[in-house]
Amino acid sequence: MKKIIITTLLLLLPAMAMAQLKIGIMSPDDVLDAMPEAAQVQQQLERYIQERQNAFQTRYQEWIDELTEYSELVESGTLSGQEQAQREERLMEMQEELNSFQNRIQNQIQQRQNDLFNPLLIKVEDAMAEVSEELGLDFVLNRTSNTGDPIVYFASERAADITQRVIEKLTQN
Repeated sequence: MKKIIITTLLLLLPAMAMAQLKIGIMSPDDVLDAMPEAAQVQQQLERYIQERQNAFQTRYQEWIDELTEYSELVESGTLSGQEQAQREERLMEMQEELNSFQNRIQNQIQQRQNDLFNPLLIKVEDAMAEVSEELGLDFVLNRTSNTGDPIVYFASERAADITQRVIEKLTQN
């Protein structure tokens, strides 16, 4: 019995391998660019980035002011050795805090970007799945990566480019 099943599978494998796969390609960047809400999300993100940069700039200016005052006091010779050491320690602490703050801001911006764009990416993914099902596609490949490098190095004219259909599906709702 096992031999019959194995023999049957061995005979069917080449036939299954010969089955034609239907592959589509899509440009997610073009789809996102066509979504009206993407522009709103981008504006929200840019405002958030500007707010965070302003907060950093304020702290950075405080550090520069302290550093300038310290340099002027050292040049005038009005600081004792102990006062100079204390101020240097304080300036180093401020610089470390500034570096830490900058890292937190970068993480916050990345998190905010994810929070804002994830719902859009889910919409794109859902629309892509619907179009793929409608067209009977087995796979959909990304036309390009985020860096602009192609993911699909060749696509024949027969390859179904579903970008426009996904855009239509998203913009008709």
